[in-house]
Amino acid sequence: MITTTVSQLAYDDFERAMYKAWWRDWISWLTRKCNDLLSFDQIRADLPSNGQHMIGLQVVPLDKIVGSEGRIHDFDRAFFPRKIHTRERWVSIAKAFYAEVPLPPVDLFNIGERYFVVDGHHRVSVARARGQNFMDAHVTEVGTPMRGEGSKKEQR
Repeated sequence: MITTTVSQLAYDDFERAMYKAWWRDWISWLTRKCNDLLSFDQIRADLPSNGQHMIGLQVVPLDKIVGSEGRIHDFDRAFFPRKIHTRERWVSIAKAFYAEVPLPPVDLFNIGERYFVVDGHHRVSVARARGQNFMDAHVTEVGTPMRGEGSKKEQR
C-alpha cells in the first residue's frame, strides 16, 4: 500500500494551484479580461481618504479579498500562486492546514466591500485552493468620504 505524506500532498496542492493560475491567465488573455489582483496602493491613490482605523478581528468571506498591498504579481485574482518562488512558503502553510495547526489571522485593509491583504498572502492562497469560504482577519478600515459629504461642507 502506498502512503502519501503530508509534505507530498502539500506540494501536489501547490502544483495544482499554480496550474490553475496558468490556465486562468491564459483564459484571461484570450478573453481580454484582467486576472490580476487589485493593487491597494493604486486604489488608495485614486481615492480621497479620511484616514484609517482598526476594526479588529473579523470573519471575512474569502471572495471579498480581491487585492494586495505589494504582492500583486505573485498571485492571480483568485489568489492562485503565479510565481515558483512562493512554493516553499505556500507548501509550509498547506502542511499546517493538513496537520490542523491553527494559523494566525491575516491582516487586511478594508475599503467599502473589498479587502486587500497586508500580511497573509500565502494563508489566503492556501485557504482559497482548499475551498475554504471564510477566514479570520485583523481588519483595518480605510475611510473614504461618503457621497455628498463634500457638498455638505461646502454648504456650511
